[in-house]
Amino acid sequence: MQSTRRQTSGLGGEGRSPRSKLKLNIGCGADVYPGYEGVDVVPGPSVRYVQDLTKIPWSFDESSVEDILMHNVLEHLPDTVKVLEELHRILAPGGTVLIKVPYYNSYGAATDPTHVRFFSEDTMNYFTPDGATEHSGFNYYTKARFSIRSRALHMRSPLLARAPVSVQLFFGHHFATISDITWVLQAIK
Repeated sequence: MQSTRRQTSGLGGEGRSPRSKLKLNIGCGADVYPGYEGVDVVPGPSVRYVQDLTKIPWSFDESSVEDILMHNVLEHLPDTVKVLEELHRILAPGGTVLIKVPYYNSYGAATDPTHVRFFSEDTMNYFTPDGATEHSGFNYYTKARFSIRSRALHMRSPLLARAPVSVQLFFGHHFATISDITWVLQAIK
């Protein structure tokens, strides 16, 4: 398979109690978060599992993960729908994933030549159950369903960060004042 555990393969959470679930920092690079196991395409000191995220399915067992961090990873992957489906597959029922990406018209989104996808405040609405958002009616291309637990816009201006969300979005769309967006999604199974 495409994934290895530093020296071995098999990613079902060996060495854990049967009730214990994995917590993963996917696309971890050099970042370490206490309690989370690093996953990246390149081996390194913070990487417990080497996994090519473009090769789906990943080598994690179904429903074996309780919590996932993905900081500035999703924009580098070519198929957002397939990745969200894979996140849904490996998450336990009620498991969560925190996804942080550059905002679609931010300087950071446009300058990195490895970015292949762009995201607005409504992107994750397409993965919600019918009737949950104005875009959930377009969820027919995937069976992966998440509830949006939170969404945060990261503003370039501290002053705008205190403004109502509608004002933040107006300035973000017209003047590129939003740098990043973060969602916490909960798997519905």
